[in-house]
Amino acid sequence: MKRRLLVLMCLCLVSPLLAENLLVNPGFETGTTEGWGPRFGIGSIEIITSNPSPRSGNYCVRNYNRQETWHGIWHSENLVGKLTPGVSYPASVWVRTSTNEKVTVALTMQEDGDFDTRYRQVGTAQADNAQWYLIEGTYVPNADPTTIRFYVEAPGSATCDIFLDDASLGQDDEVLGLPYGPQVSPENVDQTVGTPVEVSPGVYSIDDIVLSFKAGRDLDEVYEVNPGIDHHNVYLQYGLPNDANLILVDYDLPQISLEDPVQSFALADVEPPIQLQQGTTYQWQVEMVMKDPNGLPYPANSPENIWGSVWSFTTANAVPAITAISDHMLLVDGNTSFTITTTNVANNYRWFKVVGNQDTPENGETDDIMLTDNGIYSGTTTKTLVITGAAADGSDDARVYAKAYNGVPGAAETQESPPSAARWFWAPRLMNLYAFETVYEVDGVNVTPDTISGYDMSLLSNDTGDDVPTLVADIPPAPGIAGNTSSLKFDNPRSTPADPNTNDAQYAAVSQGWAGAYKDITISAWVYNSGGSNWNRILDYGNDTNNYMMLCVNPGSVNNAVRFAVKVGGNEQVVTTAAEALPVDQWTYVAATLTGSTARIYINGELSATSTSMTNDPVAYGPTMNNWLGRSQWGDGDGYFNGKIDQLKIYNYALSTVEIGQDYLADSLNEWVCNWQTYDMGAYDVNGNCLIDLEDFAAFAARWLEDDRIYPAH
Repeated sequence: MKRRLLVLMCLCLVSPLLAENLLVNPGFETGTTEGWGPRFGIGSIEIITSNPSPRSGNYCVRNYNRQETWHGIWHSENLVGKLTPGVSYPASVWVRTSTNEKVTVALTMQEDGDFDTRYRQVGTAQADNAQWYLIEGTYVPNADPTTIRFYVEAPGSATCDIFLDDASLGQDDEVLGLPYGPQVSPENVDQTVGTPVEVSPGVYSIDDIVLSFKAGRDLDEVYEVNPGIDHHNVYLQYGLPNDANLILVDYDLPQISLEDPVQSFALADVEPPIQLQQGTTYQWQVEMVMKDPNGLPYPANSPENIWGSVWSFTTANAVPAITAISDHMLLVDGNTSFTITTTNVANNYRWFKVVGNQDTPENGETDDIMLTDNGIYSGTTTKTLVITGAAADGSDDARVYAKAYNGVPGAAETQESPPSAARWFWAPRLMNLYAFETVYEVDGVNVTPDTISGYDMSLLSNDTGDDVPTLVADIPPAPGIAGNTSSLKFDNPRSTPADPNTNDAQYAAVSQGWAGAYKDITISAWVYNSGGSNWNRILDYGNDTNNYMMLCVNPGSVNNAVRFAVKVGGNEQVVTTAAEALPVDQWTYVAATLTGSTARIYINGELSATSTSMTNDPVAYGPTMNNWLGRSQWGDGDGYFNGKIDQLKIYNYALSTVEIGQDYLADSLNEWVCNWQTYDMGAYDVNGNCLIDLEDFAAFAARWLEDDRIYPAH
């Protein structure tokens, strides 16, 4: 079929835009913040044109100076009256953050009623500063709210900047009988479409776009497709959403089948073929041309025709982008690898090692090291960096990242991607050991050493006195600990339980920013609980009340229980033992492990509590500023740990249940502990010694041939 090209220069009634998007200024292409504001008036928003570049068009919005995870940006117009209760509305927004590590960003609808407020989460994304991420879902309003607000927050961070573009809240086109199900191909990994082809030096065009959609359904439900459709007109729009310059790219796209709604065509088949610009957002719209009473089609733009929503797509950019990178990795026998995913225009790659902070245009550093195929590194100019034979003592541990290029790096017309997020690789090992055997003074501060990595610990006080934790001769009854002569005492008694201000405030601190910031982790220590207030921290490493890893005693009202928690961006995930797991006035071996989504707590070498939903990890918020023993990120309200700690160890991987048991046994010289992770002996283990032995057999044999049957009466 010959396809004709017609330019309509002023099509003022082309589309019912409100049917497509109920939000004011959804792409911020007015160049203002019209229709938007900081949620609850806290923080600020501004229109920006770069750093980062908008997802589409010329503008996006930045939300900054946030103070809590629920602070964000919202649509300032009340949507009550625009939304019909019980109707399904697709909602979406494109987001990114200012963070190198991914944090959770959420799109939520707030419904305020006369007596309550409801929060209806539409969807979330794990976002960082590497690219734009789509959040999408469906919202069905209730019947009774007086106010409905569309807003974006970051449950994953209380302080990161949030960037927004291309927000949308529309009606369900399929339900309304409009054209629906738009698809544009080929789609790239960054959700752009098409393949840029260089037509002259530095100039690219795209000509492989295919547009697809589904014809409006039959509202009478006799057929799948509205039988009144004669054909479709498809319009392509370049520029701002209110740009009336539309191109009719297919004048005659007939609806042949009443059962198959799918319509599809390639822009390359239009005569002459349509070539699109790279890195540009286009709107497109379908006009369902209906039949008149005589079965003939109404003319284009007739009020009898049915217009669909305005859809959009963004063509691929000749500037490459890195859309994903492997996670942090532990070395296996000294080996591992990292792989990036890029947009299709990338054809050269370079890998870098971080020195200090990662080099980015924002911080202006230039001290990172570009890697070459030498020593432990290979594949340094490919998508996959390979590490081989790295040192088991951790001396080769590093953070690495990649850049992608369209062209040869350094050449005049080469396009360079922003750097990927940095990723750690570590040799699995014991990272820190605080034996608490010596104290020395540095600049007037008492310090006790880490004998493994040198992350030495300062002994401090947070009150007006000069009393700090001290070494004492009281040690665990663990003769397997060679050379153990002292432990670290935190003398923080609560003299008046009703008055937390009477506490002392002794604690210890580690200043190394990456201490404890690992993807998987093991923390173990001998702990003597001298009794105290709720939420007493054994260990609390983090940055603030929204980002930390902690091991505490007396969580809330659970007396002498032990809790291990990791909180990232305000989302806390925990595992907690039963009460009295850490009894008062008794040395107890405590260990916590995290691997993948599984966290465990061990008491005296035996598994005491497990959670399989711990998806947070400590490296997600590193590096950290507040790495404390005995003190909480939440301040004096939690009180300070009262008791003694000895032989504190931190590993950058999770010890197994067997390894934890063996670590305890090596110190205590006990004969055995039970493996409760695999225990399945049940009633067979009559004497409860975690072994089927003669005593158990004798208990069963004593009832040999006895029965509890009921027999017929004679």
